[in-house]
Amino acid sequence: EHLPEQIRIAWDGTREVKVPVGHKKCDRIVIAGMGGSALGPDIIQRALFSSLKVSLEVVRGYELPKYTNSKTLVILSSFSGNTEEIVSASKDAKAKKAKCMVITTGGKLKAFAKRVNCPLYTFAPGNLAKEPRLGVGFSFAGVLGLLERAGYIKLGERQVRGMTKAMSDVIDTCSLEINEDQNPAKIVAQELQDRSILLVASQHLLGNAHTLSNQINESAKQYSRHVELPEMNHHLMEGLSFPKGNFKNFSVLMIKSKVYHSRIQKRYDITADVFEKQGGKVIDYEVRGKTVLEECAELLQFGSFLSYYLGILNKVDLVAIPHVSYFKEKMKKK
Repeated sequence: EHLPEQIRIAWDGTREVKVPVGHKKCDRIVIAGMGGSALGPDIIQRALFSSLKVSLEVVRGYELPKYTNSKTLVILSSFSGNTEEIVSASKDAKAKKAKCMVITTGGKLKAFAKRVNCPLYTFAPGNLAKEPRLGVGFSFAGVLGLLERAGYIKLGERQVRGMTKAMSDVIDTCSLEINEDQNPAKIVAQELQDRSILLVASQHLLGNAHTLSNQINESAKQYSRHVELPEMNHHLMEGLSFPKGNFKNFSVLMIKSKVYHSRIQKRYDITADVFEKQGGKVIDYEVRGKTVLEECAELLQFGSFLSYYLGILNKVDLVAIPHVSYFKEKMKKK
């Protein structure tokens, strides 16, 4: 329920960021982030696919692409500011003489931004987000704000209000006090309980599907993967036959939109028919925003409720990440 407030704070905060002229003349954009700090950039990459005049790539790792140079804008995104892969990427960006921008709460990345004197947006999440995956609103609106300040997108107050309004509408129907039979997020969560989950999305909502998959995995501790339609129509459907009977344990959440390409829209019902023939359980969810970004905001809000309710149904600690924590501790000793 704090997501619209995160959007508002991040957008307003980036209004104060001063961007040098050189940062506004790059021919490529690379956003480096890991885990929850890459989810906002993922949504943006897909949402802006048809409107950006320069290429945008999201990188998850220690190194930046070889093509990174002085004409590349590199946005370094890390909730803590100490994510080892992104700290490494910051050094790589400096070595390649890229134009850097940073979004973080502090840590080594904040120190890096101060040291190299690059544009910096810092946020203090407080009780609005105690985990990176719960602070996607900050990274989503924060990176949007930095791109707008640098002149790569046109986005104004009206569009931001449209996004927060779309999220507030979801809160009105999906919040905790709304009964199960009238709450879309609770209804879908019950349909997905005790089953492996396949999320199907297209075009501008594919980054949202990736975000939702991460949230279900990490918060609800339930297996989830996202796939892209129409790409999956060319191979995945044939891979559902074996192991024999395996797909009967899957629920498929089909994320629909009237904004999709008309031919893509026609594929959804036919694809659902194939899934059902293979034994899968199909559930539809259609977003209804007036713009691409409104639909992204709506689905981000709905997905956050959905992963939360799945965690409650699974009776798990939604905050604890024991396997990830174990892995990180072992890596520190390597």
